[in-house]
Amino acid sequence: MVETLPAPDLSDANILRTVAGVRPCRRGGLRLEAERLGADAGGKLLIHNYGHGGCGVTIGLGTGDEVVRLVREHTGPGTPVAVLGAGAVGLMTALRLLEAGHPVRLIAEKPGTETVSVVAGAVWLPTGIDFGDTPERVAWFHRILRRSMNGLRALPERFGIEELPVYESAQTPISPEFFDNGTIETPTELDVLPVGSGHRPGRTYRTLFMHTPRLIQALLAELESKGAVFERRRIGRVEDIGGLEEPVAVNCLALGSRDLFGDSAMFPARGILVLMKPQKLGYIIHDGYKYMFPREDALVLGGCFLEHDERDTPDEAICAEILAHHRAFFGQGAGGDKAFA
Repeated sequence: MVETLPAPDLSDANILRTVAGVRPCRRGGLRLEAERLGADAGGKLLIHNYGHGGCGVTIGLGTGDEVVRLVREHTGPGTPVAVLGAGAVGLMTALRLLEAGHPVRLIAEKPGTETVSVVAGAVWLPTGIDFGDTPERVAWFHRILRRSMNGLRALPERFGIEELPVYESAQTPISPEFFDNGTIETPTELDVLPVGSGHRPGRTYRTLFMHTPRLIQALLAELESKGAVFERRRIGRVEDIGGLEEPVAVNCLALGSRDLFGDSAMFPARGILVLMKPQKLGYIIHDGYKYMFPREDALVLGGCFLEHDERDTPDEAICAEILAHHRAFFGQGAGGDKAFA
């Protein structure tokens, strides 16, 4: 007999709020390279670190390691660095630079606690990003994935990272590239999922889950303890970078890089979430492109991937569809009259 796991309570009384966030996607994947700016920007060394798509939390430590390597290739030990952007990628990059002995000043229009990173789920999966179109590029990206996973596993408990099982229904498209890089176990096929209604078949695997509000707070505290300086400021022109006192700047401005550097490969992809009262379930659901994450501050129901949509507000019809999908998966009724129109 298949052991049945506890189901969530998706009744209207447990709805907290709805939120939206914009993923910074890029055709061709990451831009992770150094360039020397022109005379109008003081000839500053600029290292680009953006285009993480829907997996900034997943790969931020690995791309931070690459930034450290590039800084070392072009400068000497202990060179001061300005990190532009305070989302998860910027914070993780700053952490890696500090650990490598580089003084860091973080410059951002919004503090880390107000970025889209706090809205994220976030399960460890390299979603919403191109792996590369050559064997060399794919191998490089796989190295980033492995360093990222190892780095997250090494963080203390206060960073809010745990390993959880993921249960997928059989009709969920499988992405082999997520599992052939040595970071996540190959999914195990199941005749019957231990969750949901209808005795449906599926598969399961284990991966990391990051409680992003706690992760961002822990990163900020760690950076402060290591001497990082924070400055709330908008970088609106390339010339602004030339005026910085640090000889090196790292661009972690995500979607902001589209306009600041004219990168037409960047595009937004809006995601929408329904947040329910937190419930300690101990597992993740992935059904089609719908998912459920048991974050400690909320039970997170998603999702959608709306390309070229950069609105940061939720859509009631999509929220209603997300909620209805999960209720159907668990065999629960439509709820009361609080649900979305």
